[in-house]
Amino acid sequence: MILAEDIVMDFEKYVTIPSKYDMNEYDIMEDFCLAVKNERHQQQLLTAIRGKGAFRRFKDKIIALDLEDDWYDYYHNRLKEIAIDFCHRHEIKYEDK
Repeated sequence: MILAEDIVMDFEKYVTIPSKYDMNEYDIMEDFCLAVKNERHQQQLLTAIRGKGAFRRFKDKIIALDLEDDWYDYYHNRLKEIAIDFCHRHEIKYEDK
């Protein structure tokens, strides 16, 4: 049987992977702000993420503070943690490369 047919016929034996809508990206962004060691930068970032337009202001602020690389490293590591946790919860084997 083709995999697609098997998924349709026996969907209950498969696990749906989380989508980007299942992860709270705002929480990840806020956690990054709190992890920034420079207190002045931390406060500027926390102020930037309050209210409407938080994602745009956050992006502008990490660029202005030269924290863009740190943010993307942090973000990708958090996504990796989420994926590993998902695999553990569903007893799925994975390779960490």
